Amino acid sequence: MEARTLELVFPEHTNPLGAAFGGFVLGLMDKVGSYAAARRAKKPVVTVAVGGVEFKVPIRTGDLLEVVARVVRVGRTSLTVEVEVYKERFGQENGRVLATKGELTYVAVNERGQPVPVDEHAGAD
Repeated sequence: MEARTLELVFPEHTNPLGAAFGGFVLGLMDKVGSYAAARRAKKPVVTVAVGGVEFKVPIRTGDLLEVVARVVRVGRTSLTVEVEVYKERFGQENGRVLATKGELTYVAVNERGQPVPVDEHAGAD
């Protein structure tokens, strides 16, 4: 199961040098990762872990970001999602570049926020 979105980097997302704040990028990763996990679980999910995030190249004001999240593991109540952030600069020839990647873990929950099993037949990965 997968989810993706596009986001343009504006000055309010960056430091005085024009580089995107890590928290801004992590927020996008968490949001899109949760969409992929919830689609697979067919239930609400909450973030329980963020691990192995690697900022490979700077993201700058004006970059177009494509955030791609894929469920890579399903446990009894948890789902592990690999998230990649690609950047693209309009008018540049090097095109789409992998800027950031990481792995996030979510847990499926009920309306009271308690962990619940992920339905094994919720959909193909």
